[in-house]
Amino acid sequence: MSLFRSARSLLVLARSATHVETCVAPVQILLRQYSVDQSKFTPPSFGKWAILGGITSSALFFSQKSFADAKVESKPPEDEYIRPPPKGLPKSLVLYQYEVCPYCCKVKAALDYYKLPYIVVEVNPLLKSELSWSSYKKVPVLKMDEEVVVGSSAIVSRLTAEVEAVSKKSPSKKPVGQSGISIEEEVKWRKWVDEKFVKILTANIYRSWSESWDTFKYITEQTNWSWGTRELARSSGAILMWQVGKRMPAKYGIEGDLREALYRTCNELVDEVGLKRPFLGGSTPNMADLAVYGVLKAVEKTPTFLDAMHHSRIEPWYIRMTEVIGPSSRVSTEGSTWGLSS
Repeated sequence: MSLFRSARSLLVLARSATHVETCVAPVQILLRQYSVDQSKFTPPSFGKWAILGGITSSALFFSQKSFADAKVESKPPEDEYIRPPPKGLPKSLVLYQYEVCPYCCKVKAALDYYKLPYIVVEVNPLLKSELSWSSYKKVPVLKMDEEVVVGSSAIVSRLTAEVEAVSKKSPSKKPVGQSGISIEEEVKWRKWVDEKFVKILTANIYRSWSESWDTFKYITEQTNWSWGTRELARSSGAILMWQVGKRMPAKYGIEGDLREALYRTCNELVDEVGLKRPFLGGSTPNMADLAVYGVLKAVEKTPTFLDAMHHSRIEPWYIRMTEVIGPSSRVSTEGSTWGLSS
């Protein structure tokens, strides 16, 4: 793939990435520079490669808007946190995702806990050809037989409604949140995850050069990229997101030391769980528990995660969640090889 085509794909992707919208203008400059006369092409500087590689890697964590025509119209419900009327558990579940996307990990936490077998399709973050059939280009997307459900919170709400309906008829099915917080409180904490916890976690994983490097090392290790693309993405992505990360505290209204803010936020959850029950859901996890666990699982091998476990009080809860969720119920993984071809 030529740099011109790669840059144009990255421009599309940049417009869709939650945390890299400030990088659209530099990529537009590259497009103007090389689309005028590609016969006069000269290799871009390291700084320009940093922009391209950084956008590519960053999109693996947070993906948003669509860019292609589609056949199937899909959109999240107005309120993703309400349990919809159950329609019956499907025979087939196919999850379209990025492996280390925290929103995708929320859905996988629910699927694994409910022991629902599912197939994973890895989506190419540039072309998104795996979603060519859909009007909705964000991930996660879940196919339940022929029905399409989109939006991480909406997907978890739907899965939970189906499992709850079945569990009333079959005691052998996984129970959902008993003797815990009310449904209203559960919704409040699910919103807390999406509106607060994810943002503080993101600001922490990019708070310094060393952590940006370690984070991108972890991200790229989860891909099928070629060695050259992986190494380029690791170095350039770390540089880019280290710079972007400097602006995150002001953007998200995070005051004081980022690590201390993370520890306080983790302890908020622990305080709500209390000493008399193992989970927010009481004797078993509810959707809020699953959401927090999924987001943390996405960064499990980063310094941010390790510090949160060691310096806040959340580790016992996380261990309990890991034990009760158990092994993954993923059946197989399909999808493209990511990265720019040389």
